[in-house]
Amino acid sequence: MVFSKNLYLSSDIKNDYRKYVRSLKFNKTSFLLHLVVFLEGEDKLTLVHNAVFLNNYKDTNAYIVGLALGKRSGIELISKIVEDTYKTRGDFEYHSFLKSEEG
Repeated sequence: MVFSKNLYLSSDIKNDYRKYVRSLKFNKTSFLLHLVVFLEGEDKLTLVHNAVFLNNYKDTNAYIVGLALGKRSGIELISKIVEDTYKTRGDFEYHSFLKSEEG
């Protein structure tokens, strides 16, 4: 798993996000934590519960771009990413947008 340098965070996780990143790195699950992620080899955003992610994708090059507490917050985070992409680039190529921000 690879974390974006510019993680998108839902409003309810902003203060404690480091704790959640650390728990992911040590393979510990959190009840409400959802990840906004590009799974390895894909260019579409996926919302995945952290337990599912750790069981299936932890040893891949999945690219984590956002953290949210709860499914609803995760969906709102994805819409924010798409909205930011459109405001910045004028298109919906969020994969290219997020990768270019890493540079």
